[in-house]
Amino acid sequence: MNKRIGIVSKYDSEESIKVARNLFTFLSQEDVELSIEQKIADKIGKKGSKINELSHCDFIVTVGGDGTILRTLQRLDKQTPIIGINTGEVGFLTKLEKQNYKEKLEELIRDFEVEERTRVGVEFKKTSEENQRLSPAVNEVVIATSELAKLLKLRATLDGNEIERFRADGLVVATPTGSTAYSMSAGGPIVDPKVEAFLLVPLAPYKLSARPFVVPNKSELEVELLRKGKKADVVIDGQKIKTIQEGDKISFKESPDPALFVKTEGADFYSKVREKLV
Repeated sequence: MNKRIGIVSKYDSEESIKVARNLFTFLSQEDVELSIEQKIADKIGKKGSKINELSHCDFIVTVGGDGTILRTLQRLDKQTPIIGINTGEVGFLTKLEKQNYKEKLEELIRDFEVEERTRVGVEFKKTSEENQRLSPAVNEVVIATSELAKLLKLRATLDGNEIERFRADGLVVATPTGSTAYSMSAGGPIVDPKVEAFLLVPLAPYKLSARPFVVPNKSELEVELLRKGKKADVVIDGQKIKTIQEGDKISFKESPDPALFVKTEGADFYSKVREKLV
């Protein structure tokens, strides 16, 4: 049976559009069934599909950076393995480079393996209202002040036990995959993606002793906004999802649905750290 391959691309970048057009031409010559997301299809003059219709594919190739991968994962109806061609700056989640992706893809069309990455499940809790499940995160969830330079007061608990109360601009709750992203910039540690943990990292805390925490991902982590009159934005993998206020809680737990990535031979996690971040 022919492989079914989807294409998703950053569509506001001339470089990404050019690579996506070349990718479509290349894959059209292979023995595969192709589906291309509507917005990039319009850019290259092809028939497109809604992104959730790409969930039926064996795997999806994204063109862009890590942001393109994260947005694709958020918008799929069901998790589908993804592999990215990097046209961005860092590309920590992308596995292929625009100069030499064709040979690798030819190998993957014949056979490929899937790598699972833990996602953090997110739930919004408000007094007297039903809990609301939000999109799970591959990298991180940021709870940040809605007003620039205005401190929040936040209470973090793990399985009902208080960890700490923070006065800070916000908090980052990151997966090991996200430990090399915003969490790292905020002073969090780099954690191997195979480690079963989440990171809790304060943003600009008003306390000399405030430090990041590494907590087990099988536990329930909960963050409550305490200060009256203050609002905070909840941002999941770079996308603003919700604004919360005093008494609202956001809970975090390992998602039962991991993110799926096409596995490739080559650079391991630590090689990528040295190559991209050192």
